[in-house]
Amino acid sequence: MRTASADSKKGVPVATAATLRFELYREVERGNANAGNNGHPFVERCVLVPPAGVDPLALKLVFLPCFGDPKPETTLGAYFKAQAEGLDLPGGDLLPRSLDGYLHHDEAERRAFGTLVEPRSERSSVLVVWNGKAQWYVDEVFYRLEGVDGWTRGACADVVEGSLKDFIRFSPLIQPRLSEGRSELHHPGRAREFSADDCVLGLSKSPGMPNTLRYSLEVFADGRFHRTATHQLDVHGADVHRLTTLLIAASRIKEVHDLSIPPPFVHDRQTTMVIFPLSGRNQRVTLGPNTRPEVEDFAKKVAAAYGIEL
Repeated sequence: MRTASADSKKGVPVATAATLRFELYREVERGNANAGNNGHPFVERCVLVPPAGVDPLALKLVFLPCFGDPKPETTLGAYFKAQAEGLDLPGGDLLPRSLDGYLHHDEAERRAFGTLVEPRSERSSVLVVWNGKAQWYVDEVFYRLEGVDGWTRGACADVVEGSLKDFIRFSPLIQPRLSEGRSELHHPGRAREFSADDCVLGLSKSPGMPNTLRYSLEVFADGRFHRTATHQLDVHGADVHRLTTLLIAASRIKEVHDLSIPPPFVHDRQTTMVIFPLSGRNQRVTLGPNTRPEVEDFAKKVAAAYGIEL
């Protein structure tokens, strides 16, 4: 079996059959029927296994006609090669020039097209194809991948707490692929996009008396995180699904206007602050006696998710 090699110019793994991983995401209900629980939505990830004799790199990608900017058929292998070079093919740009043609259709038509570009499009599943750890393709954004229907499902696991619609809205796997960083491909109905290096979640406890515990957590928009704490080694990691679950939880916090008012200063008193996005901008909340319960509960979720003791 072939193994990954590196592009000499970009340092990005070249797509080979050995490096590809197909992941299907769909919404499932989890609950205890005996306890009268009607179910709670989770997003389940299942690995799809290509049939014997199928070359995944040769699978066809068909450009969606709703964008009104015809492109020739390509393949999954060619897409990953183009992605490593900036999504440019010898025959022209792999992406539409803009969304102008698409947005000329009325909303009902756009929702029927089924592309993930449309914020209110109804979906039953989302397919993501990985090339190693650095590149990935999301199906039915600008292209449709053919030939994967009926593939066997391998290992499955619940990875995000929330609905599939919320997963599409908040996942760092999905959002960057919807515009590929190009302002002309940003749908006006979508919220402002954070860049990969933006801090979107944070939790910190300030220094206090000697030998007291203090810590700092930063979580970035692409799922990377950095945690420091007294008497502990720094921790660096990445988990897009953990971040997605927390962003979904943060979106349920009601808008208020006094979240950033800190309690009165007291010498050597430690303060705990949580940072989360709300309505497209970060909110900073210093926890105290008057903190709303939903904000305090969210801070506890962040702490538990990243191994911090409040």
